[in-house]
Amino acid sequence: MKSKRMRLALTLAFALISGIVLLCAFAQTHRDSPDQDDEEESVQAPARVTVQNGQTFIHLSRQGQSRAGIEVMKLEPAHTQRHVTAPALVLDVRDLVTFSANYAAAQANLRKAENNLGVSQKEYGRLKTLYSTQQNVSAKTFQSAEGTFLNDQTDVQTARQNLEFAVTALRQSWGDEIAKWALEGSPIFQRILSRHDILVQVTLPADGPANAPPEISLELPGHGRAAARWVCRFPRVDPRIQGASFLYRTPERGGLAPGLNLVADLVVGPHLQGVVVPSSAIVWWRGEAWVYKQVAAGKFTRQRVSTDNPAGDGLFVSAGLSPGESIVRAGAQALLSEELRSQIQPEG
Repeated sequence: MKSKRMRLALTLAFALISGIVLLCAFAQTHRDSPDQDDEEESVQAPARVTVQNGQTFIHLSRQGQSRAGIEVMKLEPAHTQRHVTAPALVLDVRDLVTFSANYAAAQANLRKAENNLGVSQKEYGRLKTLYSTQQNVSAKTFQSAEGTFLNDQTDVQTARQNLEFAVTALRQSWGDEIAKWALEGSPIFQRILSRHDILVQVTLPADGPANAPPEISLELPGHGRAAARWVCRFPRVDPRIQGASFLYRTPERGGLAPGLNLVADLVVGPHLQGVVVPSSAIVWWRGEAWVYKQVAAGKFTRQRVSTDNPAGDGLFVSAGLSPGESIVRAGAQALLSEELRSQIQPEG
């Protein structure tokens, strides 16, 4: 009997100890639960994204900025002009060579006709004087000299008209400046004939700028670029584009064969004041470019920027950002992710 009581006491003691051990283990497990930790942490952590008057702000401490790789830069003042692109065509100048040869021949014919006129005019004047004083000059001789004189006058007029027609045709085909260079025998015209300089036709769209700049940049085959200087307004029209055409010249660089299509970059319009935003500061969302502007220490907001004016490895921005303001130069994508994550509503 006594032995049975002893065994019962031991069994009860063992059950009590086991219950205490299980209770302690459950309490420890409950304290270490990750769901509870996350809930407590989310409650205790300060809000990182806030909305004020419809504008979203992201708040990060110095440690948070460091972990996200946030780097801030101050914007410096900059200025630029609007850039437009236009098609360009390398022109064939063989008709200029033909004109040059024909013009030289026409000049020679004019000089020859003028020389003949000078001789026949003197002879006609001499015989006319003799004939009018009834000296030993027959009417036939006098009339022959008069006919030669009149024919030489006609030849001179014809030769001058041929020169004028050739110059008029040149002006109508190539413009006043080319015609001036040709008539003066300009060294620039000789460089064009020898193809040391290349003539390029640039056509602006009908709704584009009315005037062309004095210098443009041409995109060459092989991703090179060359500067071209304005010559004159070009009287021809590119059938592909119904717009104003302008003539430019650029030094020969090899490969600029007649008929080659190029792209011209033109700077037009007034100077614009603004800032330059590097490409590392730009993030894309919903098809638009954005930057994060620092409005206070550790406080950032997203600002849309225009992509109309590329500037090297970045964008020139004339509205929305001002010199002296600070933007995020590196780590902007982390801010965008944080902002978008805050818009996701948790379930349950």
